[in-house]
Amino acid sequence: MEINRFFLMFATTMMLIFGGVFLIRYLRSGEYLVTHLLSALAGLLILVISLLWRQKNKER
Repeated sequence: MEINRFFLMFATTMMLIFGGVFLIRYLRSGEYLVTHLLSALAGLLILVISLLWRQKNKER
C-alpha cells in the first residue's frame, strides 16, 4: 500500500505545480501552455487511478 500513497502524493504534487503554473500564466497573460495543461491532466489521471486502486484493495 506504500506505492499507492506515493502515487497519491505524486499526482497531487503534479496537479498543484503544473496546474498552478498553467492557471497563473493563463490569467496573467492569456498564454495557453499546452505542456503544463497536459502535465496537470496526467496528474489528475494518476490521482483517479490510484484512488480507484485504493478502493479496490480496500474491499478485499
